Amino acid sequence: AEAEADAANNTTNTTASLIRGGFWYSKFCTEERDALRSTISREELRSTTFSIKFWFQTKLLPDMKRIKGVVASGLDGPSFSDNMHFDLPSGTILGMSEADNRSPFFVNDDGSIIDIRTPHPTFSLHVFRRKDWGWEFRSQVYVVRSVDNDRTEQLWDNYASSLIIEKRKKGVPCTRGDVKYKRREVPDVEEIKEFLKW
Repeated sequence: AEAEADAANNTTNTTASLIRGGFWYSKFCTEERDALRSTISREELRSTTFSIKFWFQTKLLPDMKRIKGVVASGLDGPSFSDNMHFDLPSGTILGMSEADNRSPFFVNDDGSIIDIRTPHPTFSLHVFRRKDWGWEFRSQVYVVRSVDNDRTEQLWDNYASSLIIEKRKKGVPCTRGDVKYKRREVPDVEEIKEFLKW
């Protein structure tokens, strides 16, 4: 009985060792680490198509919805572009409107922040990895998502379907634009509500 137990333990240990040290386990661990990365390589940036939206209503898209007394979200409206590309040889953005096409961009050394035109805390895009391993870049004005196989149908659904009206807490300064407002429409996602300044 003792010999059988030892044999079973040896088999279990050998199997666990092979799985832990094997090619597929190693590949799995690499992919899991990669999914937590908050930096993007220049090659990934160059070879990816993006969709860009405004967090909130803007005069640049006059057909966006308006909600009386609330800064309305731009997430359930049209994208500013679904064919945005970062062209590395020229250092400009392509696939945008005529006014914004060929805007220069800059990537910091580790690939965690992308600046369009000039570095500015409001417009600097911070790099995040989505749960589906796609990319998301967030600034205080824009949100940019990678497009997989030119499919944008459900790209924004998790944000657009969770929109709520949030009331500004007493004492929180209002820093967005010239008009002070007390309510805004945002995704009911804690990370996003904390990221977006009032």
